[in-house]
Amino acid sequence: MKNLLFAVLFLSASVSGQEFNFDIYHTSLRDYLRMEEKLGSERIPTTSNHVSFSGDAQPIKFQRKENELPDLIVYYFFKEKDSSMSSVRYEWDVYNFEKKENNRKNKKFQKALIKKYRALEKEITGLYGASETEGDLSDLSKAETDGGLKKKNTWRPNDSTEIEMYTAISNFYRKKGMVTTNPTHRIRLYIRKIKKDKKEIPKLDSTRVTTLDRIAKDFFHALQAKNMEQSKVYLSGLIVQQVTDAQLYSITDNFNLEKETELMYSGVQLAPNGSTYTLLQYKHADDTSTPPGALIRVIFDEKDKIAGVQPVQLQGKISDK
Repeated sequence: MKNLLFAVLFLSASVSGQEFNFDIYHTSLRDYLRMEEKLGSERIPTTSNHVSFSGDAQPIKFQRKENELPDLIVYYFFKEKDSSMSSVRYEWDVYNFEKKENNRKNKKFQKALIKKYRALEKEITGLYGASETEGDLSDLSKAETDGGLKKKNTWRPNDSTEIEMYTAISNFYRKKGMVTTNPTHRIRLYIRKIKKDKKEIPKLDSTRVTTLDRIAKDFFHALQAKNMEQSKVYLSGLIVQQVTDAQLYSITDNFNLEKETELMYSGVQLAPNGSTYTLLQYKHADDTSTPPGALIRVIFDEKDKIAGVQPVQLQGKISDK
C-alpha cells in the first residue's frame, strides 16, 4: 500500500509580506490583532464616532512607527454581532499628527511618499494583477498647484473583495473667506468586503478545455526539461512569488512526466470567496488500471494561470488485466 503523496502549490492569497494581509475573507479579527501584536504596534483609542448602517462596531485602531513618513494608522472594522471583518483601512496622513495651517512639505518628503505608494502598488499588482488606475505621480510640480498630485488604484481580486488605494500630495494653500484649502500629504489603502451576487458555476466548454490542456502540457514539458524559469511562466502571480525550485522539482519526483499523459477529468469549482477554478486531472496514457496508479491534478484560476498542482499516488489499484 502506497502512501498518499501531496506536493501542493495551491492558491493562498492570504499573505503579503509581514505587514499587510489582503485576504479579508480568510482572516479573522483575532488574526489581524495578532499580526499587530507581532509587529509591535501600539493600540490607540478611537476618539471619533464612526457611524455605521451595516452593523459595524467602532473600529479598533493601531499605530505603527515609520521613519520618513507619518506613522501608519490602521483601522479594523468588524461586525458588532459576530466580529466578522468588514474592512481594513491603512492610513499615512500628516494631518493625523500635524494639524497646523499651511503645513507645506519639501520635495524630499513628497518623494518618500511617492516611493511608498509605488512600492505598495507593485506589491499588490504582483498578487492580483493590473488595477484600474486614475491619475499619475510623474510630475511632482503639480503638487504646487490647485488640485495637487493624485493617483488612485483599484483591484478586484474576486467578486467579493475590493482593494482601493489613493494618494493626495499637495502644497497648495488658499484662504478665501470662510473656506481654507490646506496642503495635503496622505496615502490611504482600503481592503473591503463587498456584497456579492449569487454566482453560478460557469459551464466548461470544449474550447477552454483544449486551451487549458495545451497550457498544462507545456507546463509539464518545461518541468520535464528542468526549465524552472519557463515553468513559472504558466503559474499565477501569487504562486510565482511563493514557490521554490525545490517544490517544482518535487512534482516530477511524485509523477513521472517522461511518460505520455492523458486527460481523464475536467471540471469547474466555486471557491468560498466567489472565485472559480478549473480542474484538469491526468493519468499516464499507458496506465489501464482502475483507478490509475498515479495521477496529477492541475488547477487553473480565472485568468488561465496555474494556481495549484497536486501529484497523487493512489493507495491501491485494481488491475483490469
